Amino acid sequence: MNLEAYRAAFDEVRAEFEQTVATFGLPFEREESQPRALRADAVCAHCENNTASLWNTWISPACLACRTGEETATFFVSLKCTRRCYFCFNVNQEDYEFYRTHERDIASELQRAHAAGVTFRHLAITGGEPCLHPERVLEFVHCAKRLYPDAHVRMYTSGDLLDDELLDALAHAGLDEIRFSVKPEESCEQREETLARIGAAVGRIPDVMVEMPVIPGTLDDMKELLQRLDSLGVRGINLLEFCFPLANSEAFAARGFKLRRNPYDIPYNYWYAGGLPIAGSENACLELLQFADQAKLHMGVHYCSLDNKFSGQIYQQNKPFLLDRSFAARHAWLSFDEDDYFLKCAKVFGKDVEVVKRIIANSFADAQEDGCDSSFLDTEIPLLAFPLAWIPFIVQQAPRVDIGVSINVLEPGEGEPYRIRELALERWRG
Repeated sequence: MNLEAYRAAFDEVRAEFEQTVATFGLPFEREESQPRALRADAVCAHCENNTASLWNTWISPACLACRTGEETATFFVSLKCTRRCYFCFNVNQEDYEFYRTHERDIASELQRAHAAGVTFRHLAITGGEPCLHPERVLEFVHCAKRLYPDAHVRMYTSGDLLDDELLDALAHAGLDEIRFSVKPEESCEQREETLARIGAAVGRIPDVMVEMPVIPGTLDDMKELLQRLDSLGVRGINLLEFCFPLANSEAFAARGFKLRRNPYDIPYNYWYAGGLPIAGSENACLELLQFADQAKLHMGVHYCSLDNKFSGQIYQQNKPFLLDRSFAARHAWLSFDEDDYFLKCAKVFGKDVEVVKRIIANSFADAQEDGCDSSFLDTEIPLLAFPLAWIPFIVQQAPRVDIGVSINVLEPGEGEPYRIRELALERWRG
């Protein structure tokens, strides 16, 4: 087996995934309209988190923490809501129907976590609509500030039920940030009411934000909205990649939407319930970043792609590789990528195995000492795995060797604490 034959298995997985998605009733665009490589050319001051997070002027500290998921948690009282958005992805939440009619005691949940020794630096309240449960929300904020005085606490809301009295109570409790969801298809009257609530929050809550998906075809409306928000003194806006929640396909099809080709950079079973990206949304988000820069808006503008939602999961799954030195030593051909948090190694196949094996034996023999396994040989395929750091030397010694970069995650193992799952193999291009 050679490298291309090995890679074909991953191509088949991607093709099967797209065939399965097609059964949900929304087609893919023919060609990817916005390849991820173009993000690096976007007009913005910051292109971060492996190009998944792009922003100007200001970004919420909670957004930075979200990239790794370290000491962060999100709570909801219920999934009951005041709106019925056709693109809502809460239908994908575990026990969605149950929590539409039942409540959680989120302050008690936080107290139990604290008693168990869990530390938090960022806490969030979402829904549903949190303001349907003002007493529980206020109790949570007070509890959070008592148990974790330095924690950053934020709340998500449509603003429908957020009156001045509740705003003052949230401010008094110590809420650090509030994020309003402005609905693209709300009426002019609803939009003005939402903007009035946003304006009322400015000056009461330290950081007032808007977080909303950018729907293809709404670019002019979004530009006008950005200017209105900036004039209100809003601290920032998170522009979300618009997604299809694998439900309500008729509403998406009626609006002419198609799925983004190559929806996942690395296909995997991601926890985030948001669904799959819609073609054209990222293009619009990047254009809005450019508009904000040219218009010299004071507020922060952050494009949060769907890819950006996944990095915390990958970091948390692969974090044991950084902490368990014994496990890492037994798998020393792997390395933790600080850019995208995947575990990676180099691989060669077929006739190249013996060539690289000889180079390793002659030049890297000391790397196998002290219980450190720096290469892995599978004689059945055959394949040889070795550290990425060795590639330049090996290519220098054997320029014709065909090398792939293997991309992996840790999952719960059987017999061992973790098992290594390979997700993709990309050709190394130097």
